[in-house]
Amino acid sequence: MKRGLNSLATIASIAPFVGAFGTVFCIVDSFLVFVGDIAGARPIVTGLLSQACVPTALGLLAGVTALFSYKYLTGRLQDFDHEMEITSAELISCLARPAISAR
Repeated sequence: MKRGLNSLATIASIAPFVGAFGTVFCIVDSFLVFVGDIAGARPIVTGLLSQACVPTALGLLAGVTALFSYKYLTGRLQDFDHEMEITSAELISCLARPAISAR
């Protein structure tokens, strides 16, 4: 049942960094457009810089979603493990009771 949880944790930790790398790449790409007059290039560069924040937002969204899912599923798995321990202890006590009274 734990299969895939480590992958989810890895996605949660790596996704923001991938988004930040995408943002840096977009920022560098936006300044490569700059040719000629500063006044004419300013709206283009600012538009590209505003679009450069999108990869970071998507990386954070993916990271937070993966982290929430990881924490939720880990908690559910711990609850299930605890419930299985209690149930197995009850089963052992029920099976051991007739054997003791038969002696």
